[in-house]
Amino acid sequence: MSRVRGRRQNNSYGGWFTAVRLIGPERQSHDKNARGHFIYADVLVPDHVREFALGPFQPDGTLRVQVWTASHLKTLRPFLASGDIEWDVRGAE
Repeated sequence: MSRVRGRRQNNSYGGWFTAVRLIGPERQSHDKNARGHFIYADVLVPDHVREFALGPFQPDGTLRVQVWTASHLKTLRPFLASGDIEWDVRGAE
């Protein structure tokens, strides 16, 4: 989510974005300031914060972001356990 919000760390963004796709496999971060593993997700960015997104946007209008697996393990566990490369999660809520 840092591509959308800059470098500020904040976990109050859950209601802002809607995930469209989860993209694996799980990857190891090589950033010295970040630790752990992540996957990519394509998210819909609401119009009221779209101007702050650092893009580039995907052809379907979504933004690809990193999702830290340790922070979202309960939600991501079924995807990670499946071994699948991609899930379309539209309407999964």
